Amino acid sequence: MKGQIFMMIAVLVLIALILLKSTLQPIIVKPENFLYENFINLKNELMRTVDISVLNNENVVSNLNSFTSFSSDVLKQRGYTETTEYTVSTYGNTTTVYMNLSLRIENSFIEDSFIINRTVYS
Repeated sequence: MKGQIFMMIAVLVLIALILLKSTLQPIIVKPENFLYENFINLKNELMRTVDISVLNNENVVSNLNSFTSFSSDVLKQRGYTETTEYTVSTYGNTTTVYMNLSLRIENSFIEDSFIINRTVYS
């Protein structure tokens, strides 16, 4: 009789441990479609790069080249393909950047063409 009680307690403890393990397992979030969020973040960082370059009187093209190289490497590690094309023109105190931006992952992509126009008054 003592052996049967011991076996029943062992089975109940084992069931309790299995249930506890299943409730404590971390929920795995699949990055199904963070494409839009990553695209918006990339676009905002490109605009910020232009803003900082213009405010600090730095070379906009050089800073954009450095940032796009960095962002392409980071996004490539996540499975994305970034395509950034831009033309920079400066007239007086005004810097204008014409930008075409594309971000792809597998069969999905987002594209946008936009203009960043900044004037610095001294």
